[in-house]
Amino acid sequence: MLIKIQNLKIFLSLLVLALWTVSSQAEDITKGNNQLLVTEQQAIAIFYQRNLDLIAANFNIDTAQAQEIIAAAIPNPVFTFSLYSLNPNMGQSQNNGMAVPAISPQIQQLIETAGKRRLRIESSELATEAVTFDLQDTTRILTNAVRRSYYSLLLTQKNLQVANDNYERYQKIQKINALRLKAGDISEIDFARIEVEGLKAQAEQDQSLAALTQARADLLLLLAWPEKSMAIQAVEVWPEAMLTISEAGQDQLVEKALAQRPDLQAARVRIDQAGKMLTLANRLAIPDVTVGAFYQHDQGNYFAESGGVSFSVPLPLFYQQKGEISQARIKLDSSQLALTQTEQKVKTDLMKALAAWKSADASAKRFEQSVVKRIEKLREAQEFAYQKGAIGLLDLLDAERSYKAMMLDYYTALANRSNAWADLLMAYGEEVKL
Repeated sequence: MLIKIQNLKIFLSLLVLALWTVSSQAEDITKGNNQLLVTEQQAIAIFYQRNLDLIAANFNIDTAQAQEIIAAAIPNPVFTFSLYSLNPNMGQSQNNGMAVPAISPQIQQLIETAGKRRLRIESSELATEAVTFDLQDTTRILTNAVRRSYYSLLLTQKNLQVANDNYERYQKIQKINALRLKAGDISEIDFARIEVEGLKAQAEQDQSLAALTQARADLLLLLAWPEKSMAIQAVEVWPEAMLTISEAGQDQLVEKALAQRPDLQAARVRIDQAGKMLTLANRLAIPDVTVGAFYQHDQGNYFAESGGVSFSVPLPLFYQQKGEISQARIKLDSSQLALTQTEQKVKTDLMKALAAWKSADASAKRFEQSVVKRIEKLREAQEFAYQKGAIGLLDLLDAERSYKAMMLDYYTALANRSNAWADLLMAYGEEVKL
């Protein structure tokens, strides 16, 4: 059964409504701090709401629907009215009365044979269906871009938190050691080192804030800059993998992707359309019939009133649509080749995305299971040991640097896993669930 574009618009409208209902709750949460907290699904909902009409317009959905109307049109009949037997004495009295010209109204109707109109209708419907799948495929790709931009914003927020925490730590260390400097417990060189590290931490804080502003602007550009969104902030929740995908085997995922990816469905529909066009090209060699009927009124004839019917058929003696048939066959071959190439691309995309996600997931889990649990305790232990004089300043500074670098690597690993998950969803052709 052909998928109508109206059904797609209804589906996407319901999608926007369902997601936007959730997103409206974020405004109530953030009224106190003048920030707009947005989840991943809310960001996608905003994107659909503000960009879907523009995307659909780029695919000329209305044009495809107009082509369906044109293809289904029945040729109009042709009406002809003839006036003849005109003479100079017309209007003068004759033996039988006034001389009048002869008249002959006639009507002709073209009748298409061999189911050509039906083939055109089916071909245009398939074209609309293919454009619908193209729209879904573009939405799939752009949704991935929104997800990646959202994760980039979340990563920069985490990096800024680390930079702020690192700067506050150095401020605290600097205050404590200013008192120790006055008491003569540390040298001025050591205190200068602390000041330098504090200045570096402040510079990193400024850089992180600039990166946050850029990531926010990139996301807002995709969301078409909704109102009151200058302080948009990502909810600090990284995406969780769906077990139906993460625990499925590669062959199973490939099979499902081949069945549901919209670019593949569009390629299959275009093969059907090309087949219809090839059949139509062959049937164009069968001539159409023009049927006519006429009535004639002529006082000069023996029978003053008469009528008749006519049939007109072109004879395909010299040209038999061979060029059109050849073009249609080439189009069908090209569509079949495009399907094969798209299937290969789907398999390649899914295999690469699955491998990248497994690698990124394993890396993030190693951080979560071992490094993150120890790094905070290690930093606190080093600070306590420094206060007790068990370690020197260089050991303390090294511990602070190690903590900062490890946390940045950890958040980068989480962002990489999130991006890999988004790429896997895109390669899989995930359908948004209401």
